[in-house]
Amino acid sequence: MLLQTRGIGENALANAPDVLVFLFGLLTQLGDQWFYFLVFTSMYWLARPRLTKRPRQVAATFVGLAFASLALVTALKVGFALPRPPTAAIPAAPAWPTPLADLFVSFTTDDGFGFPSGHALGATVVYGAAAVMLDIWDRRRRVVAAAVIVGLVALSRVVIGVHYGIDVVVGVLLGLGLLKVLFTVAVDEETGLLDPARVFGLSAVLGLVALGTVLAFGGPGHTEHAAAALGGSLGGFVGWTRLSDHESLPTLSFPVAFGALAVAGGLWGGLDALDAPLPLMVVGTAVVVAFILVAPQLQGALGSSQVASNAD
Repeated sequence: MLLQTRGIGENALANAPDVLVFLFGLLTQLGDQWFYFLVFTSMYWLARPRLTKRPRQVAATFVGLAFASLALVTALKVGFALPRPPTAAIPAAPAWPTPLADLFVSFTTDDGFGFPSGHALGATVVYGAAAVMLDIWDRRRRVVAAAVIVGLVALSRVVIGVHYGIDVVVGVLLGLGLLKVLFTVAVDEETGLLDPARVFGLSAVLGLVALGTVLAFGGPGHTEHAAAALGGSLGGFVGWTRLSDHESLPTLSFPVAFGALAVAGGLWGGLDALDAPLPLMVVGTAVVVAFILVAPQLQGALGSSQVASNAD
């Protein structure tokens, strides 16, 4: 019974004002996969050196870290098979205008298994790595900022009522453990940063473990997560390793980046909306991530072809 209830969190949403719950629902998006997809893709394509001296390497690493976190937490969720709080998947929209009410439900409900918290684990890995690898501010301020964001994401999962307190605590601890492993085995000796190829490789191994766990034990809603983690990791490995001088690749213009993002996001969203078969989900996600990583090279090649055509 203790493992089924796991302590505090079940009544948090019922006792909090709707506006506060919605605010924490917004904060929880900082640890969501769609947010990582948008931010890391933009960071990779726009390659702003103000954030780090090697923006492409760091952005690609973040993509790999997001998939590694997704794979690990999927395997653990299915392995433990512990439920969320009873009201986690029950819509309880306030009497707000339709768009806001729909967002409220989307931000404050979740389904599937609950232990450990994927948002807490992923946020710890991603923002913890950012504190180490980015160059903005000084190291102490980056660590404080990362700790604040991780704390808010973890707290938000309890406030909106989709996790128990122990779920997020264990998620943070597991995230720290995964970071320790990555900075032990996946560091690029030349730059001192994490090597995206090694991160994607480890993520692919975790993706295989997650997919095997789901197929062995079952887990409604978790199969696509395992498939996406495996496919994205394989696509990231292929996309990164087929390029040579990543940092010298051209920066995508905003119109091109917007169009490429629409293509990548549309394909990824389409795979999910159509409930694609497992093999198609793996291959499709691999194609999306590989496309994201090679898009700067494709733009450079198309630009060179256009110049040659104009010269003729």
